[in-house]
Amino acid sequence: MSQSQAPAAAALPLFFKRVVAVTAQTHGHLRLDRSVGHEFAATAQSVPLGLTEIEAAAQHFPVLFTSGPTSAAVALLGLREGQNLFVRPDGKWSPDAYVPAYVRAFPFIAVEDAASRTQVTGVEPDAPHLRADAGTRLFEDGRPSAALNEASGFARALRESMIAAGSFARALDAAGVLEEEEATVNFTAGGSARIRGFKIVKAERLAEVDDATYLDWRRMGWIAAIYAHLFSIGRWGRLIEMAASRGG
Repeated sequence: MSQSQAPAAAALPLFFKRVVAVTAQTHGHLRLDRSVGHEFAATAQSVPLGLTEIEAAAQHFPVLFTSGPTSAAVALLGLREGQNLFVRPDGKWSPDAYVPAYVRAFPFIAVEDAASRTQVTGVEPDAPHLRADAGTRLFEDGRPSAALNEASGFARALRESMIAAGSFARALDAAGVLEEEEATVNFTAGGSARIRGFKIVKAERLAEVDDATYLDWRRMGWIAAIYAHLFSIGRWGRLIEMAASRGG
């Protein structure tokens, strides 16, 4: 999302400058320190969502669908490019807001090894979360620690949930219920913001979906996510209030 048309997807995932496999040889001396906060996400206007968290995210952010052939579900976090209204000046996430799983998973990510065609746990090696002097060990006696196993499991579950969210978004698009939108926000203190490159479900088109398709979506567990998305559109107001409190 941006004030201009959304750009093509970057070669590396959001927040990552590099992705390397986690190994005892390379990272055996490191610890995981989650107390560093969320400053790494301070410029993320949106983050991808997994299918299983859409209902939770919809309580706090507008849930939108990206444009393009690889449509995905995202949480809108700011009204301007490079703005995340939910990361406070001290680098902490707003305590009254849901933290998307993608943010919680960082600096880890599940990736597929092209050679073995198996999933491995990748990490951003320069993330502030990785330290030698504080936090929980990644390895103990050369073996993954409980903390690393938990982080790896979470990253893998998120990958599956995001793949499911992509299938969900593409199915809605193929059925013709999504429509490209843009929003212009005018601030009372002056200035405006335009957000483009997203789609939303049109309720009138959803009502025209044939019974067989609707039943298939129900079987897939998608109905609750659809209505959570529709409900989340009301969260634009919260973003506007938050942006206004920061001066637009």
